[in-house]
This record gives sequence, structure tokens and C-alpha cells, in this order.
Amino acid sequence: MEFTTEQDDRIKNDPATVLLVDDEENVLRSLTRVLRREPYRIVTAMSGPEALELLSREPVQMIVSDQRMPEMTGIELLTRVRELHPDIVRVILTGYSDLKTAEDAINQVEIYRFLNKPWQEEDIKSTIRQGLDKRRLELENRTMLKTIEEQNRQLKKYNEKLEEMVEDRTRDRRETQAQLIQSEKMASLGVLAGGVAHELNNPLGGILGITQLMLMEREDEDQLTQDLRTIHKAALHCSEIVKNLLGFARKSEQKSRERTSLPELVDEVLLLLGHLFRGKQIEIVKEFAPDFPPLLLNPPQIKQVLLNLLVNAHQAMADEGAIRIRGLLTPKGQIAIDIIDRGKGIPRTIIDKIFDPFFTTKPQGEGTGLGLSVSYRIVKEHGGKLLASSEEGKGTCMRILLPPNAIAAEDQSKSGNGPATGFAAEGRPLNNQSAEKSRSAWPEAGRKGESHEETKP
Repeated sequence: MEFTTEQDDRIKNDPATVLLVDDEENVLRSLTRVLRREPYRIVTAMSGPEALELLSREPVQMIVSDQRMPEMTGIELLTRVRELHPDIVRVILTGYSDLKTAEDAINQVEIYRFLNKPWQEEDIKSTIRQGLDKRRLELENRTMLKTIEEQNRQLKKYNEKLEEMVEDRTRDRRETQAQLIQSEKMASLGVLAGGVAHELNNPLGGILGITQLMLMEREDEDQLTQDLRTIHKAALHCSEIVKNLLGFARKSEQKSRERTSLPELVDEVLLLLGHLFRGKQIEIVKEFAPDFPPLLLNPPQIKQVLLNLLVNAHQAMADEGAIRIRGLLTPKGQIAIDIIDRGKGIPRTIIDKIFDPFFTTKPQGEGTGLGLSVSYRIVKEHGGKLLASSEEGKGTCMRILLPPNAIAAEDQSKSGNGPATGFAAEGRPLNNQSAEKSRSAWPEAGRKGESHEETKP
């Protein structure tokens, strides 16, 4: 159908198109004349099939169809239109309105309006305007709803990210606060411990000296001799406590560090602890390569740390099993020394307290609660960390984590960006023998029960 210039001008900026369908050409011509000044484009079809073919070629926003047509009724046409183009506004125009037609139009077609012939000019104009406005509002609402849903999705992502950031900041702040409290606690206890230790040293020295002299003069193994030996043993135990107190209170200096072979240091400690393993089927598995690089350490202090950790591992074990001692280079270039046992493990309820001074789970008289505190401070003074991870019934992993600069200067170049010569690759045993000893799933190591990826055995 051709359109006048006047109508073409009105529809240039308005994409709305209305399709009129009737099998009588005079009706279509009359409707077109009535609607010629309306702000939308008019297209016509004289049958249902022709209307469907036209809809397949161009977009239409509204369809006004006669009900009684020879090839396809208006209800049948609009039912098909609803299936193919559900957004098109549908109107029935008929001169033979009855209840059955109205019922079908409502139930099958979901029409927007029912118009009777002969029509009123203003009625049909207002019906088309309102129908197009309804469709436009529905599309706008649909677009707005999609926009809101997308914005809600974005907002949800932002909220989740913000919550993660808040959690991270809160966790960092809590950890920092805990470290500050721990540092203050250690500093205060260090001053107290140092003062107490110095006050106890003099009388203990006198007790030890006198008992030794008296024992040297005793020849008979009588009750007095036994009592003197008991006093001497108790005084030695007190002296050990004082030594630990002084070690806890005293800070080492950088100049006291020297080039040290860690495997040799481990062998010296194991030699000292040989009596503990006699009579027990506990195997010590060492995982150090022959060319393990020397480290800059304070040998007596690191020996004390190793001794404390190995004694704890031994006490946690039954009469058989294995204790692994291994050296690793982490992906960050740090040196890790792991001591792993298959003992009873540390309960999660107390793992946060194991580095606190004077905290112990050992029976009274068997521990001072200073071993791990002293070890923690020593490792910290070496620029490192003492980490712990444990699972009840499966064992414990204690890790001494030292910074990259702990490698002796001439050996630092070996570390590179990956495992250096002399280091076990992270998480891998050094040789077939070590692999055979390490098949079981050992616990990870982490500070205060947290797992650390770099501590996986």
C-alpha cells in the first residue's frame, strides 16, 4: 500500500506501525482515511495469510483485524500472531459480536480491545493510541526491569567484594593487634623473667656448690647421700629453668651469627638426645641433600630451638614411628626446616596458646612452659617465624621459617627463583629412601592452626 507525503512526514520520527486486516477493500480504505493524520504508520492486508506474510517481513506494533474473513478468521489470525509475535497489541473489529466470539477472543487471543462495526472515529483512534502507549510502557518497564536486575547483580558483586575487603582488613587488624599484644606480653615477661633469673642464680649456685662438695665427701650410700643427690638433681632442674628464663629475656645480636651447617647442627642435637630414643622404635628420617648450603645462624640458639622441638616431638610419639627432619626452599626463597611427628597432635582449643610463656600441657614438674616461647623468640630474632600445624590423632608439623638472607652470602645465588641445590623441592622428598618413609599424609604447618601452602610436607 502506498502512503501520502503527509503521512510519511508524520512517521519519520515514530517507528510505530499499525496493521489493518479486513477482506473488504472499502473498509480498509475507510479506516486508512480516518487514521491518516495519526502519528503512526499504517499498513494493510486483505486476509490472514497475507497479514502473516507481511509480519514476517517488517515489524508491527499493533494489529486490528476483522473477525469474519473467508480464509482465516480474526480469532485464528490473532491466535497465530500471539504465538509468533507476543508483543504485538491485538484488537478485534467485527460487526457480528456474540458471546462465543468474545469468549474466544479473551481466552485464546488475550486481545487488548473489542471494537464493533460500524466504528466510531474517536473510539478507534483512542483505542489505537492507548494500545500503542500500553505497549511502549510495557517495553520500557521490561527494559527498566532488566537494567535493575543487572544493577542488582553488579551491586551484589560489589557488596561481596566489599565484604571480602572488610573481612580481610578486619582479619589483618586482628592479627596485627594480636602480634602487638604478644610482643608487649613477651617484652614485659622478658624483663620480669630476667630479674627473677638473676635473683635465683646466686642462691642456686650456692646450693649446687655445697651439695657437690658434700657428695664428694660422702663414701657411704646411706639415706643422707640419697637426699643430697635428690637436692642436687632438683637444684639442677631449677638451674635449667633459670637458664631458660635468661634465654627468654635476653636478645641475641646479629654479630653472634656465623656460617653454620644445619645438617651438622641437627646431628649434634640428635647425639645429645640419643638417650631419649634408646628402647623405642622411633626412626629419625633426615631429608637434607649432601650439599645443603651453609646458613648464617647463632648455633647455640638454633641448637636450643631444634632440641626443644625434637624433645616435644619425641614426647608426643608412642614407642614407635618416625620423626622427619627436612630442609626446604619455599617459592618465596625462604628456608624452611620442618620437624614432623606422627604423635597425638595438639588440640585446636590450645594451639593458639602454645607459644605463650609458661603455657604447658605436661604434668607438673616435667615442663616449664618456656621451651616454645624461647624458641619463638630465637627464630624471630633471626628474622624468621616459628609456625605450627597439628591435627589430633595424626601428628604435628613445626616449621622454622627463615628469610632468604639467612643463606650464607656465597651460597645465596644458588637459591634463584626455585629450589636451590641442596634443598628439597617444596613438598617433595629428596630421594627414593625418603620417599619410602614419607608416603603417609603428614599434617600441614601453619601459625596457630592455620594452614600454610608453603608448609605442605
